[in-house]
Amino acid sequence: METESGHPESLYRQRAARYQQQEDKFCVQDKSLGYVRGLVFLLAAGFLFVGLSVETGQAVYYSLCAISVIAFVSLVIFHDHVSHQLSRNQELRKMNEQALARSARRWGEFPASAIPIPERHQAVANDLDLFGHASIYHLLNQTGTPRGMETLRDWLLDPAHPSEVVARQEAVGELAPLVELREELHLRGRMLMSSFAGPEPFIAWAEGPGWLQQRPWWKWFARGMPLLILTLIVLTASQRLPADTGTIAILLCLVTNLLVSAAICGNVHDVFDRVSSKDGEVKHYGALFELLYGLPVTATKLQAIERDTTKNVGGVLRGFRALGSIMVLAAARHSALAFILIYIPAQLLVLWDFHVLTLLERWQHKYRSHVRLWFDALGEFEALASLATLKHDNPHWVFATIDKQANSLSAQSLGHPLLTDSERVRNDVRVGPANSFLLVTGSNMSGKSTLLRCLGVNAMLAQAGSVVCAQQLTLPPVTITTSMRIQDSLEEGVSFYLAELQRLKHIVTQSGEFQDQTDRRLVYLLDEILLGTNSQERHIAIVHVLGHLIANGAWGAISTHDLDLATSEPIADCCQVVHFRESFDDGQMTFDYLMRPGIATTTNALKLMEMVGLDPPKES
Repeated sequence: METESGHPESLYRQRAARYQQQEDKFCVQDKSLGYVRGLVFLLAAGFLFVGLSVETGQAVYYSLCAISVIAFVSLVIFHDHVSHQLSRNQELRKMNEQALARSARRWGEFPASAIPIPERHQAVANDLDLFGHASIYHLLNQTGTPRGMETLRDWLLDPAHPSEVVARQEAVGELAPLVELREELHLRGRMLMSSFAGPEPFIAWAEGPGWLQQRPWWKWFARGMPLLILTLIVLTASQRLPADTGTIAILLCLVTNLLVSAAICGNVHDVFDRVSSKDGEVKHYGALFELLYGLPVTATKLQAIERDTTKNVGGVLRGFRALGSIMVLAAARHSALAFILIYIPAQLLVLWDFHVLTLLERWQHKYRSHVRLWFDALGEFEALASLATLKHDNPHWVFATIDKQANSLSAQSLGHPLLTDSERVRNDVRVGPANSFLLVTGSNMSGKSTLLRCLGVNAMLAQAGSVVCAQQLTLPPVTITTSMRIQDSLEEGVSFYLAELQRLKHIVTQSGEFQDQTDRRLVYLLDEILLGTNSQERHIAIVHVLGHLIANGAWGAISTHDLDLATSEPIADCCQVVHFRESFDDGQMTFDYLMRPGIATTTNALKLMEMVGLDPPKES
């Protein structure tokens, strides 16, 4: 598979320009072929008309008409090819333009896929901007199938075992330079984006009992009735059976088949629809699975994906081709012409649907134990390709080191992935060891919340097997828990303060569950907690919550305007204090977003009042 190098933005710009040129060429051909097709059709009609009108030389005109018809059919086939190439190049151009938008974080110019988030992950996902518009998932997602989308989501939410992280990193590193392969995978996946039912109904059918297997009498009925009709036709035609009697018997058989079809075939068609709709998901999935054959890879995980999909029972491609052939027979009812000329006569005479279902259940029996494995492998491949695209587009980002012996999360030049290179400010930061926390102080808008999200997001990316926005990141296996964006609920009668207390109670309970674990740490990120009460009680409550977390061995970071926390006796010895600051030049407030050691030395609340037009209180 071809690899391409160079600066990612330059590469995408060149590829978009190349596909635009191809698109323009095929657009001209498409219009020209439309005119030529029409002209050739008129010529064929004209030659036919003249041939029917003249009394001599008819053979010449009929021959010219036949030649014109052949030319017309050839043009139709070639026109379909050109139209396909036009659509393909249009889509490829859009994909590369969207890649440029992704690099520039122009979120509105490339699609964000909605995906349900499990209830237990919703708080962290919302706090860290993992999903939705302008999110980590929005930045990452290059999947086209529902299984690929779900796999990428689960990798972000559920941290992998360190050995699995290493395996993913190896695969991502190998896929990153394979631009053509990843682009083709994404292109073919986009063809399935309208089918969000996903493969689950198909997998459930493949792994479940066959419809005819549970009703074997219908199989024998479907075999017996055509044989009976054929016997009656032969007996009647050979006059061994009176014509009237034979005709009546044949009609009774046809009526019986009609009644059976009306009563039963709805259930049979439901089975067909679970396998593939008339839009042809089987064909599109087959095109995706083609890319898993002959992967030019050495990474263990990619080799396992190729083995799982290409080796057993002849491989997924052989299986899907066989299934596609069967579904062509099942789809006869979807075409109006085929429905009248083929499906209805075949159903009345031989009970067509039952025989197609028999073929389908033979396929089901042969492949039932492999189908889920195929789709799981495809989903993993799409997720790995998404992570590989992030690595390709950000060549200066690195893979994290997941070290079971590490006693802290330590990062050099850590930045937030959702910001552009020009906007991003990087900081060296360390959180841990156990029984300690990072206390982040500073003015409004100075960067406290962004630092916490930066820590959480990069830890999630690291344990998904992705590159991280840093020059170096080392951490043990961790579970991230957060309290940042708390919302009250009028419907449930929960105030903002109570909602936040419930969230903090959950975090404290989590820390107790992790207390005796040796293979994973709990890291908490708390942003300006307990704002819903007065400052005195808030200080006492925060000290109490932090005391629980410290006692349970959890470690993390908390941002606050309460500078007295740094000197509060119960926790003073456990905190590492850092701060952000602002500066004023010619009356303008600016931020450098650089983290500095020690307690905050500036505030800006009154200055912000003045900037928005509210007169600050006079000093007495």
